[in-house]
Amino acid sequence: MTQLCLGCMKETTGEQICPYCGFDRSTDQPAPFLPLGVKLQQDKYLVGRKITNNAEGARYIGYSETMHSPVIIHEFMPAGICGRAKGKTNVVIREGREGQYKLLNDKFLSYYRTIASLRELSAVAPVYDIFTENGVSYTVEEYYDSIPFTEFIKRRGGSVDWNTARQLFMPLVTALSALHAAGIGHYGVSPENITVTTAGKLRLSGFAIEDIRSTGAGFDAELMDGCAAVEQYTENSQLTQATDIYGFTATLFYALTGRLPENSCNRKPEGKLPIPTAVFKKLPSHVVTAIAGGLQVSADKRIQTFEEMRSQLSAAPTVKAIRAEANHSAMQSQAARYRYAPVKKGVPGYAWGILSVLTCILILVIFGIRWIQAHPESSFSFFINTPTEESEEVSSEESIDPNALYIPDLVGMSYADIVAKQTADSDYMVIKANEEMFSEKYAEGIIAEQTPEPNVKADKKVTIVVKISKGSSNRQLPVIAGQSLETAVKALNEQGFIASPGNYSASDTVEAGKVIGYENYNAGDVAPYGAKISINVSTGAENS
Repeated sequence: MTQLCLGCMKETTGEQICPYCGFDRSTDQPAPFLPLGVKLQQDKYLVGRKITNNAEGARYIGYSETMHSPVIIHEFMPAGICGRAKGKTNVVIREGREGQYKLLNDKFLSYYRTIASLRELSAVAPVYDIFTENGVSYTVEEYYDSIPFTEFIKRRGGSVDWNTARQLFMPLVTALSALHAAGIGHYGVSPENITVTTAGKLRLSGFAIEDIRSTGAGFDAELMDGCAAVEQYTENSQLTQATDIYGFTATLFYALTGRLPENSCNRKPEGKLPIPTAVFKKLPSHVVTAIAGGLQVSADKRIQTFEEMRSQLSAAPTVKAIRAEANHSAMQSQAARYRYAPVKKGVPGYAWGILSVLTCILILVIFGIRWIQAHPESSFSFFINTPTEESEEVSSEESIDPNALYIPDLVGMSYADIVAKQTADSDYMVIKANEEMFSEKYAEGIIAEQTPEPNVKADKKVTIVVKISKGSSNRQLPVIAGQSLETAVKALNEQGFIASPGNYSASDTVEAGKVIGYENYNAGDVAPYGAKISINVSTGAENS
């Protein structure tokens, strides 16, 4: 008979020591954490070993009986306010702290409901469920195979080059930008709160409400040494997007150098940040500039937004600048040749030049005559560019400027498709604006607005900022009756709703585990985007 290991949620044959993770079945989970093997949400989730804990609560590996897969269960149980006796599930709130707990719990629920609505972010684990039980609140998140970022860097020899770091970190820039646009700050971005999936992608973990990541909120603040900005150490300081910029940049610095910056409180406001010479020489100048801007001690001197950070990390010399530099070098080289060339006697230099030109023309004429004889059906356009009406309409300046382009019309196109086609050689760079917009005209994920507007002349490598449609602000509820819970949840998530299993009820017509319908809606009803929709699930016939 197979059993689930409560250490990794893989099936075993009942061994005392798990052959996959080494977890001992006789292990006892100490208070104040949930006992091993407890089930939550009407037996829907099985609780396993504690993975991490901080002042906010604990994260456990769990198992979803409906999705038949491991999950992460996050329990909100702020230290110093809540407690639990060994072997018990109910949480006791300290006398006189009930009001504080309610305030913090409301923040927790609001925080995670917003994260749950941002399911398209590849760098953030999707939130499947949010509920309250045992006197506290829980979230259920996707579980994925990964290794700690610190372990990843160690395996890569202690650091990575910029090309590797760029591929890893740019999706994280997108995620943090979107989170802040939705009002969510992480304030704990660090190597400890990042993992690397088996697909080689970064995943941001360790989310927590702002009270946990700032001094003076009544907790032992969880601040990441070397990655926490100086304002996080000061009571009543405002945390902003620039606060997460510091943590992000410190983590990027760690990836490139193998070490974290000095604690921000110990750094001088105008002090320099040492970068190993071997690393410095390999970094593009715009990356060094971005790191310096992101690690400014004073928040007001720091890079302020992730879109600005993206722009600086993506900066590169324009084609025009490269050409100008090349022309400058060529002119210097030519001047040097003339300056140091020995004076020749005999035939003047210009005569040799004329003779060379005439010789080239003669060779081309001979080649042309022979080519035409061999290809009598071809025209002289191979050698002579005959003007046409179309070419005459274009000014000579526009026709010879290799750096000019006209802004393309991206409205109505898929943002994901465009980004997938972007390369370092693309004529323009497309970035997403912080805010998205509802649109009755454009479906979710489609570009609804752009700046600059289409058909405006611009230099190559121009940046086009686009606003992405979230689709209609009201969505129609799909038919889910008779479907499996997993299928129904997926269908609702695709429509922009947050699906939540509600009551489990007996049914003579719907088999156990299948969906009876909605609790407070009917299929075809319209509900606002992001609404939490409860699903009624069948437990089978009442007398079966």
